[in-house]
Amino acid sequence: MIAPPKRKSLGLGVVLTALLLLTGCLANDVRYLASDELNGRNNNTGGSIKAQDMIVGYLEQWTEGADPTREGRDAYKDYSFFGGTSLIGVLPGTDLADEYVMVGAHYDGLGNACEGAGAEDSICNGATDNATGVAVALNILRSFAFSGTSPRRSIIFAFWDREEDNLGGSRHYKLFPLIPLEDTVAYVNLDIQGANLRPSGANSTFAVGAETGGPMLVDAVAAAAAPGVLDTWQLSLIFGQGRSDHANLIDGGVPSVFFTDSTGPCYHSVHDEVDVVDFDKLEAQYQTAQRLVADLVDRDDRPTLATGLPLATYEDAVVVATLFDRLLADLALLTPPQQTAFLGHLATVQGIVAAGPAAFDDAAMLAMLQATAPVVNDIVTSGPCDGFLDAP
Repeated sequence: MIAPPKRKSLGLGVVLTALLLLTGCLANDVRYLASDELNGRNNNTGGSIKAQDMIVGYLEQWTEGADPTREGRDAYKDYSFFGGTSLIGVLPGTDLADEYVMVGAHYDGLGNACEGAGAEDSICNGATDNATGVAVALNILRSFAFSGTSPRRSIIFAFWDREEDNLGGSRHYKLFPLIPLEDTVAYVNLDIQGANLRPSGANSTFAVGAETGGPMLVDAVAAAAAPGVLDTWQLSLIFGQGRSDHANLIDGGVPSVFFTDSTGPCYHSVHDEVDVVDFDKLEAQYQTAQRLVADLVDRDDRPTLATGLPLATYEDAVVVATLFDRLLADLALLTPPQQTAFLGHLATVQGIVAAGPAAFDDAAMLAMLQATAPVVNDIVTSGPCDGFLDAP
């Protein structure tokens, strides 16, 4: 891994060199966190402690510990009564320092308890879930540290433990926040990055739940994604199924967006290793997330938590129909029964879209969600683990 310089001693040459190295840092971080040496990063294990040491090593270079009652490295550690240790540092802001934007990713993994673990390979390396998310969050920290300037709002960098155990780390933080949740204006969650669901999805990624921050956050996510090479599809909060740490922050009143590639054939399996990571995609995802955070910390206005929102919208149906249509190119990768089921779900969603937004009532919304769930949870997650990467 590249040793980070002290933030206060940066010169122009260091800044320029460091910016050129950010892509390499992404790959190096993923390779270390997903290595056999860390044995799957399960909480309260030696591998978890090694991951903590690596992450805190960066946090203490450029941030302040979030717990003012503790000293040294312990100030960065949030000990959960659910078990495990989340890691939290704060990069101080300037004129809006009392307002905070949070960037987070869970660093824990499944250790030796995942699909396929056995005598041949017993380590659940968790490369895309979630070494990649941690790497993106660390790279966002580097981007601010190497810039030589300070953000207007302060930035909380949170690395959650026990996400794989009922979101334990972020749940503890919601109940006992080190920084008041009412002062946290937005949360950017990174969980499963650099992953391809199928060949047709190699250019697709998802931003879930931005509507919780109202039109301002939705528009900010769109603006951050617009210069990128990926299709960043925005979907309503329900599509995240409450399965990552953003759920706890939203429940605590913090507008949030969840960047994810969803779950494919490698999810929670022993085969989720570095060789299935799409590093070009990961770099593009980092750039989108970095642009969003840079916007949120420096703009004058801030998101406000939106309430009374529908579970899903006609725009969600359009996105689902588009993605299902692309998945037709991968039909041969599905079993015959899956092909039949998928074509039926595709027809349902296409019919809902064809009926138009005026016909999108509660019944149409329910039908769209019922057609989407089995494709996302059963069909796309099936089959052998494959990164669906182009051959070199």
